[in-house]
Amino acid sequence: MKKIFLAIAIILLNFTFLKAQTIDDSACWKYFEITKNLKKNLPLEKKAWNAFLSDRAIQVYLKDQGVDSAYIERYRQIMEIVYMPKNDRILKQQLKDQNKYWWTYIVNEYKNHEDEMKKYLIDLQKNTDSYFETAYSFAYGMLPKTYHKQAPDYKVSIIPIHNDAHIENEWMVFTLMAAYFSDLNKYGVLAGHEFHHVLRPRLVFEAEDHDKVIISLLHRILNEGTADLIDKRYEGEDASNLLEFQRGYPESFIEEGEKIIRNIDSILSIDDLDFSKLTINKLIDTWNTSGHIPGYYMASVIEKNGLKNEVINHIEDPFEFVYLYDKASKRDKEAYKLSEKTLAIIHDVDIKYRNKGQIYLYRN
Repeated sequence: MKKIFLAIAIILLNFTFLKAQTIDDSACWKYFEITKNLKKNLPLEKKAWNAFLSDRAIQVYLKDQGVDSAYIERYRQIMEIVYMPKNDRILKQQLKDQNKYWWTYIVNEYKNHEDEMKKYLIDLQKNTDSYFETAYSFAYGMLPKTYHKQAPDYKVSIIPIHNDAHIENEWMVFTLMAAYFSDLNKYGVLAGHEFHHVLRPRLVFEAEDHDKVIISLLHRILNEGTADLIDKRYEGEDASNLLEFQRGYPESFIEEGEKIIRNIDSILSIDDLDFSKLTINKLIDTWNTSGHIPGYYMASVIEKNGLKNEVINHIEDPFEFVYLYDKASKRDKEAYKLSEKTLAIIHDVDIKYRNKGQIYLYRN
């Protein structure tokens, strides 16, 4: 009998091991080898730089960014300016104009925090299970209990360039700068935001060309607005552990979000609206068209007015998100109220597609 229990225990242990989620940070340690040589005034040869960039996770991220060879070469040159002591005079001059030399500033922050980032990666590998447990708990905060699952098949990588997080084809890529500072500020919340994208059910249907822009708009707003309720609350102006440019999102999203909602409403309220002329860029008329800014504004109004649980209960439904915002805004003197014409358009699209839709779920 003891042998049987031992065999079962071994099988369960093996199963757990196979399903354990891991973080690939190998590109970061290759990066630190590069920076070690640069600090000795050894130039970064193009061949070595291209070999570093051939890392699959880096390629996934750069492809999404749409960068070209000229951009890659410029980044290599910036690495030499930042890390090679012989270029200190040039570096100091460029850092005086952060806006003009933005990537010099970013790479310089990698240099300034290299030791802390190394320790962060070491500690992260020692505590991977607890990290994922914390991340999933944040994701669950905006999901019905039915969807409190995990995505162990997702590859998770940390790459040492830029400040971003990205998901594509069951691959989650965090830049080291984004992961380090976010986790320093609120451990696990950035991954929680991304895992919410993975685990959130979606109402999926094929839209006619006439309606595709409207449908895309609604999906973007719901997708980012609900996920932003997880992490943006920790990224305010008072988030002293973040770099200056990484904080202030909730305040700016609220301020700009009302303007974007007003713009969307004014366009959709035009008499004899030509749907074929609509574009996402016209509707979300700002630097970020992914849905973060109007989505967070709407989600915040909904939460502020006591309807957050209703959003969670309809987390897959982009139409219900608009209806809940309309309901919440009518309780709020300061919130922007959508016009009847815009609401009628959303309702018409809802009636047209809801019954054709299917719920898409991540299956592990």
